[in-house]
Amino acid sequence: MNTLIYKATVKKAILFSILFAGSYILINFTGIGVASLLKITNGANILDFEFGYSQEMAYQMLTALGTEGRAFYLSRIVPMDFPFPFTYMLCYAGWITLLLKLNTLKAWSKYLLFIPVFAMLFDWLENLGIIVMLWNYPNLPAWAVYTASGSGMLKTVFTVGSIATIVVLLIIFGLSRLKNR
Repeated sequence: MNTLIYKATVKKAILFSILFAGSYILINFTGIGVASLLKITNGANILDFEFGYSQEMAYQMLTALGTEGRAFYLSRIVPMDFPFPFTYMLCYAGWITLLLKLNTLKAWSKYLLFIPVFAMLFDWLENLGIIVMLWNYPNLPAWAVYTASGSGMLKTVFTVGSIATIVVLLIIFGLSRLKNR
């Protein structure tokens, strides 16, 4: 992990940010992503955007998508939603790594790199639960619903934690620069 921090550069952080932004645009705003699904379903949205849901709510949301929407979700959005978490993990971890390198912090601070990794892993687990629900619709297995819902909430917590970590490290960096003037 120390090697990762040592090799961190602004160029890498920016490159990872561009990769993340491109994948975000692709999955949300193009004809092969959520924008098209919203047109197909007259505005019905995906489970990924909900912060927790019950089995009944998951059923209602998947029903609202209709047959064509569920097929689109499974064949277009879910496949893009496996590399997408990897791109945001690289972006957040890239900035955290760079800021750890620029700040002189305690040895334990390198473990902050796990925050975006956990966000990615929980996103993948959420996606697996959603796949099981889509395959089994209309009979949604309770374990798949609660795995996806819980994992989605944890994904959000760790994503917000990643962003908060970056903000705090930026503040520490800025204050240290002001102090050293």
